[in-house]
Amino acid sequence: MTRAVDRVSGALSLPVGGWTGRWYDDGHHVLDTASAAAGAHTRDDITSDDLDALATLEKPLTDACASGMWTRLASCQLLASHDDETLQLQQREQVLKQHIGSIARVCSRFITRLGERVELLPVARVKRPARRAIDRLAGHTEDWAARTLAGPIPRRALAVTRIEDADLYENRMVVELIHPILDGDLRSRINLLRRLKQDLADLERARHEGTRLRLDRLYGFWGAEAINASNATGQATQTLRALEELLTRVQTLRGSELATLLRGRRTGQRSLRRTNVTDNDRHYHAAGIVWREYERPETKRESTDARHKRLGARHRIFDDYVMGLIARSLDNLACVPTPDQIPLPDQPASLDGPWGPVIVHREHTGVTIVESAGVRTRFVPLLDLLSPDADESEVRERWGSLPSTSEGQTVVVYLASSEHVRGVVPDLSLPALSSGPDGQHGRSAVVGVPVSPLETTSLERVARAVSIAALEPALAAYPTDIRVRRGKLPRRLVDHLWGSKIAQDGLPPLLDRPDVDHIRLRRPLTAIEQSRLEGVLDALQQRTTARRGWERDIATEITQLREALEAAAKQVRRLLRCPGCGVAAGPEQVTRSSDILSITCRSCNFRWGHERCGICQARIAILEPTHDLPSPEVSGIGWVERIFGRDALASPCWARTVPKRYVCPSCGACPISDHSEGKACSRCHGAKGT
Repeated sequence: MTRAVDRVSGALSLPVGGWTGRWYDDGHHVLDTASAAAGAHTRDDITSDDLDALATLEKPLTDACASGMWTRLASCQLLASHDDETLQLQQREQVLKQHIGSIARVCSRFITRLGERVELLPVARVKRPARRAIDRLAGHTEDWAARTLAGPIPRRALAVTRIEDADLYENRMVVELIHPILDGDLRSRINLLRRLKQDLADLERARHEGTRLRLDRLYGFWGAEAINASNATGQATQTLRALEELLTRVQTLRGSELATLLRGRRTGQRSLRRTNVTDNDRHYHAAGIVWREYERPETKRESTDARHKRLGARHRIFDDYVMGLIARSLDNLACVPTPDQIPLPDQPASLDGPWGPVIVHREHTGVTIVESAGVRTRFVPLLDLLSPDADESEVRERWGSLPSTSEGQTVVVYLASSEHVRGVVPDLSLPALSSGPDGQHGRSAVVGVPVSPLETTSLERVARAVSIAALEPALAAYPTDIRVRRGKLPRRLVDHLWGSKIAQDGLPPLLDRPDVDHIRLRRPLTAIEQSRLEGVLDALQQRTTARRGWERDIATEITQLREALEAAAKQVRRLLRCPGCGVAAGPEQVTRSSDILSITCRSCNFRWGHERCGICQARIAILEPTHDLPSPEVSGIGWVERIFGRDALASPCWARTVPKRYVCPSCGACPISDHSEGKACSRCHGAKGT
């Protein structure tokens, strides 16, 4: 077996059996051929509602990617089955509801044909001896009652009896219709509607337990207003109740007399064969109508090449789906493409982000890389991480087999039901449910995010990972170094700027000097400060032509200083744009000092910037859309995405008792873990997330 690219780590390694799509080789996703060669059940054979929903998005995703336009990909359909047709009873289900009574009638009063059967009976019950009755009697003395000179007197003998045989084509058709056709289809539809109802319940719950900003994004992604969600929930509930009643009646019929007699015998045909019974008996005719509504297409034997092509296309669709979620998330962050094109393996996409340029790369393996301020975050689409019915042991085994280190920060975006994953992820030792840096010892190099075309909240889970990738590096680069073309400023020039007293009285510090050789700009200059700076720069420029003075030795740097200050001010000015409403703050709103930034928007009260960890003294990048504690009853793994969505970088304290306290991504410390307010924290004190 040849080495292939492990998309999670980005390194070459040998593919391992039990995985499909994790490795990429020679333009193809490596399928689970090792398990197939061993004759075992492969990961490619797994089916689920999520996979079925993903298949319905193939055309819109393919068309959006083929267009080559970023804006079209960002607005592409990424939700499946969220329409009135799915939420209502389908045509064939209405037909079933109309004719289920006739099917029940057939199961209790079915037609038979008169047949013959040979069996061993007492002589008193024999009316018609079988042809082999004498031959058998001669060889079985145990069937003799007595012996006479004329011969034996039989006690038992083979007899021909007449029976009513129910094994007819029409009866087999009804039994097969009940199970597996109706039983399987109704179960599948009920599972899908339950997922959709859960998603609608999440939308309803978002009106009360999340922030307004998250709610607006969710309804914008869903494509309707809150009142529509309430109506859709009622419609889904009504349809689900009707289908569950139909399934109950169908399951009852599986124990009927007809089903018991035939014991699962089937027609062996996909299409209905017309007979006199199905044409003339109204109850069998009604069963035939239902059969035609649920008629399955003929299946052809799939060749190996066709199977590989179909499964490879499924992985590519999921890669495009994840790319679509990333594009939608960046679009919600007000990242504007320049030009309007999607990333290609040899041509990254450039976007003008709110706090600086963002570059999106697309590797030939399908991995998407978001780069901001020189920091790269890899988004790895993985269709096959967990089974639809995975338990805690499978989660531990498969997540534990992923490499713990990779090329930079890695977010594994995998197909799964978030509700199911939330129930089987045991604790923060498996960061498979949230991209937040919530580990007990700080940020994990590899985190996981479950997504599904059936869940509107998938966008916010991916959007938080994208927000961390695009915004956190910009805050990490604050304050901006003042640098000339040749590099850092000469120390003489640093000393002069530091002592020039350019800053306006009553405002936060303008400059920061971390050491003797560097000086950094903390905020844009006001008009008064700009006037003072111009005076300082003009005086320096004049002294460069004097006969004596240190200014002559660094005349080039002094000439470039104005340009360097303008570049630094431009970069700092970007950070003044509110990530909530987009309104730019003024220089006077930049509070705190040194390398700590803190700004509160006067328009929407959104706060962003840094906090300082009291344990390791590292800076903590934060977004704070509200100063309150919204829905403090919501806690456990993934609670940040459920409350704030993408409007969170570092996670607020999990105890939900004290505002403006954050978990340190560097060391994992929580500021109130040892206080009385944090004693009930599920993160710090080991309780399983809810």
